[in-house]
Amino acid sequence: DSPLAEPAVQYADFAAWQRQWLRGDVLDSHLAYWRDQLAQAPTLLELPTDRPRPAVQSFRGSSERFVVDPAVRRGLEDLSRRAGVTLFMTLEAAFATTLARHSGQTDIVIGTPIANRTHPTLEPLIGYFATTTVLRTDVGSNPTFFDLLEQTRSVAMGAYAHHDVPFEKLVEELQPQRSLSHNPLFQVLFALQNVPAQQLSLGDAEASGFELGRQSVRSDMEMHVFEDGEGLRGRLIYNTDLFDQSTITRFIGHYQAVLASVAADAQQKISAIDLLSDRERHQLLSEFNDTAADYPDQHCLHDLFEEQVQRSPDAIAVEFESSRLTYRELNERANQVAHHLQKQGVRPDVLVGLCVPRSLEMLIGLLAILKAGGAYVPLDPTYPRERLAFMLADAQVPIVLSHSAVAGQLPTSLPTLLLDTEHPTNQPTHNPHPTTQPDH
Repeated sequence: DSPLAEPAVQYADFAAWQRQWLRGDVLDSHLAYWRDQLAQAPTLLELPTDRPRPAVQSFRGSSERFVVDPAVRRGLEDLSRRAGVTLFMTLEAAFATTLARHSGQTDIVIGTPIANRTHPTLEPLIGYFATTTVLRTDVGSNPTFFDLLEQTRSVAMGAYAHHDVPFEKLVEELQPQRSLSHNPLFQVLFALQNVPAQQLSLGDAEASGFELGRQSVRSDMEMHVFEDGEGLRGRLIYNTDLFDQSTITRFIGHYQAVLASVAADAQQKISAIDLLSDRERHQLLSEFNDTAADYPDQHCLHDLFEEQVQRSPDAIAVEFESSRLTYRELNERANQVAHHLQKQGVRPDVLVGLCVPRSLEMLIGLLAILKAGGAYVPLDPTYPRERLAFMLADAQVPIVLSHSAVAGQLPTSLPTLLLDTEHPTNQPTHNPHPTTQPDH
């Protein structure tokens, strides 16, 4: 015999009630909220992935666990009380912050499960009541984390007040852009599991939980945080088609860093929260910058370029808009200008002006000046004419390489070669005789 009392209603009663109640003006008011709340929401959260997103989502997954430091937990609980929010809201806001910092997006959409047992009569009833609601976070104004908590509270309370619309009905009505490669409306979930644990009594037998490894995932990433007598524990379930374990471990470390940072100081701007561990900071600042290497210091820059021309003459050296030059073509055109400059008296340590817009001619002129033995003086054609005239006079430049589009910015008295219309095609295409050394 079952010791349980007979339920007042059955699951079928709830289903019938929901169908009868959630229609007409009631349904319209809920849908109006969601249309406004999710208007122009991004259809995809562009997290940096280790592999391209497959055309069809496979749902293959794995998970990583972590523990929140007890001192950090106490700090988060104190922060939640001061901000007038729940611990869930604080943890979710930190998750949104981490996602924003990783993705570079300021509009973050997160799904969260809702128990949906909103009436005491439903609490003991067997049946699947849970649904998923949507939380949207905007960090575009770079708020402090404390201010973000106020926004998170407002968004969460609005979602809770309108969560009666089943998720599938919400998707049907909003009609977001659909793709087999990702879930609609959101691609990440967040949940706080804080139901008190109950000890199973089996007479003299002792029972304990046994965790099974997750081999599937419903979205790109699911963050589950568990609150119990042991503290805060986390589990991040992720899509193995997209992420490597090392990437997820790093993400978890950054989430924990955000939690620790805001627990200590919630008045920080979102962009100022330090995500890096000491190990990562040392890697970025020291290991990645350990770039000491032997350099052929007996050669000049243009000598190294000419060696590359010998190695791959027909490879594309430069592209600009719809135009491109191979290494051989770039070298030959620069050589023609260099021979012209040498005939104009350019030799080692002579300064030559270079005033051209972004173009192929910029590279041609730069290499030509070096090949001729001179040094180039870069002149920004967007500067005022007076500024350019002063720079040319101050540097005592004897000749300028320019472009017909910007030639009007230069003094008319100074010898000028327009590389796009006056290219010296009558000059040799072979490399000029080397005249410069690295100490020039």
